[in-house]
Amino acid sequence: MKGRIGHLDDWVAETPESIAARLESARSAQGQARRTMGIMSIISMMMLIASYNAYLSYDTTWILDLPQDELAGGTTVAGVLTDQALKDWAASRSVQVPLLGIRTSVDDAPVLGTGTLLVLAFWLVLLTRRENHTVGLLLRDTDTEQPGDDDSESPGRGPSYSSGQRWLIFHTIASNSVFITCDRSLAPVQSLGPKCPASTSANGGFKAWMSEQTFAFLSRFFFDFPVIVSSIVFVLDRWSYFEPDAFTVGAQTPGVGSAFFWFSMVVFFVCWIPLVMCCRRSRLYSEATGRVLKEYGTRLRADLLRHQSIASQRFTQSAVSRIS
Repeated sequence: MKGRIGHLDDWVAETPESIAARLESARSAQGQARRTMGIMSIISMMMLIASYNAYLSYDTTWILDLPQDELAGGTTVAGVLTDQALKDWAASRSVQVPLLGIRTSVDDAPVLGTGTLLVLAFWLVLLTRRENHTVGLLLRDTDTEQPGDDDSESPGRGPSYSSGQRWLIFHTIASNSVFITCDRSLAPVQSLGPKCPASTSANGGFKAWMSEQTFAFLSRFFFDFPVIVSSIVFVLDRWSYFEPDAFTVGAQTPGVGSAFFWFSMVVFFVCWIPLVMCCRRSRLYSEATGRVLKEYGTRLRADLLRHQSIASQRFTQSAVSRIS
C-alpha cells in the first residue's frame, strides 16, 4: 500500500453518464480522423492529377513537339483548335482552391502541396492520439466482468460491468471506425446463417492469410498515401527541370541553373520529413487502438461463451432435477 499512497484509480468517479460522455468523445475523435484522412486523400489526388497533366499527359508531349511556326495559326479550323488547346493546357497547369479563394501553379505543388499535407498530418497525429487514449482507457476501465446477475463490486477493482454494457461499448466504437476492425476478413455478410466472415477467417489457411494481409494493406494505404504522392510529385517536378519548357522562347531546358531548383528542394524536404514521421505515428496510434479493441472483443466473447455454457449447464441440471 505504501507505493499506492496518493494514487487514484479512474473507476472511483466512474458513472453511467461518464461512460456515455467518453463514448461520445471516442465517436467524435473517430469522425474527425475520418474527415482529416479524406481531406488529405483529396489533396493528394489533386496534386497527383495536376502533376501528371502537366508533365506526363498526351497534351504535354504534343505541345512540346509542336513546330513554332504553327503557334500563330488562326484562319483554319486546325489553327483555331490549336490555339484553344494551348489555352486549355496552360489553364490546366493551375489548381484552383475555391474554399481558400486562391489559384496555385502545378510548379508549386511539391512545396505548397506538401506543406498543406504536413499541417493536416499534425492535426491527424493529435486526433489519432486522442482516439487511442480515449478508446484505450475506456476499454481498460470497463474490462471487468460482472460476477453474476447482481451489481456487486469487486474490492480493489471498481465496479463490474455487465456483458450488455460491454457489448454496447465494443460495438459503438467498432461501428464508428473505418480503419479499425476486429475482423480482417473481406468476405461480405450476405446470409443470416451461423457462418459469418469472422468464423471463416478464424479457420486459418492461405485464403484467410491473404484476406488479413490485404486488409492490413488497405488500412495502411491511406496513412502512407500522402507521403507516396508527395514523393511522386517531387520526382516529376525535378524531372521537369531537365525537359523543354513550353513557356520559354525556343522551349529551353531550365536545368539545375534555375533559381527555384535548389530552394524548392530544401523547402520540400523540410516539409516532407516531418510529414513522413507524422503519418507513421498516426498509423501506429491507429493500429494500437485496433489491437486494444480486438483484445477487448476477444475477452468479451470469451465471457459470453462462458456464461452461455454455465446457463446451459444450469438448465440441464434443473431439467434433470425436475424429472427425478
